[in-house]
Amino acid sequence: MTTHTNQQTTTQMRESILATAAGGMAIALSSVLSLIRVFEMPQGGSVTAASMLPILFVALALGPAWGMGIGAVYGLLQFIIQPYAAHWASVVLDYPLAFGLLGLAGFMARPIQERMAERNLLHRLSAIRWTNILLAVVVGMAGRTLAHVISGVVFYGSYAAEAGQNPWIYSLTYNLSYMIPEAIITLIVLVPLAVVFRKKG
Repeated sequence: MTTHTNQQTTTQMRESILATAAGGMAIALSSVLSLIRVFEMPQGGSVTAASMLPILFVALALGPAWGMGIGAVYGLLQFIIQPYAAHWASVVLDYPLAFGLLGLAGFMARPIQERMAERNLLHRLSAIRWTNILLAVVVGMAGRTLAHVISGVVFYGSYAAEAGQNPWIYSLTYNLSYMIPEAIITLIVLVPLAVVFRKKG
């Protein structure tokens, strides 16, 4: 019993160290990729060189809890690097909450025992069916989009009034105009990556 408990504790500690290291690298890589922009929206938001991919990857490799935590930290860093806010509350919605919700993709990850038995994070990704990876990206991006849409309605409604549009439709259209291309770019890279390592694993 004691041996089993010790092994479990060691495995959990190894997972925490792995997650902390992978999370740090994901945040750093996402930050660099976020600076490579295809185009930028006037009131915030942009299409980047798959800057969401590292966050979604760790969510799929480590599960939703780690994914949301790492995403939230990345969101705070994004505000420091590229601050844009209409109100202090919009900072919460548009940064730690929005990017933290990318971690919802982690609900498509393999069961926790299967994940912890595999030390190679790329092999953890390759064990997930490509349809689940597709769903994970959609769910994660949808979570982020929802936070931005609510922020847009509450704090940027004046832009909708100037355009003579319903604030919900205006905010949804505005945010989807960059989130859909961002999701497509992410999938173009992430799905083949999983397939390649499935062949090698």
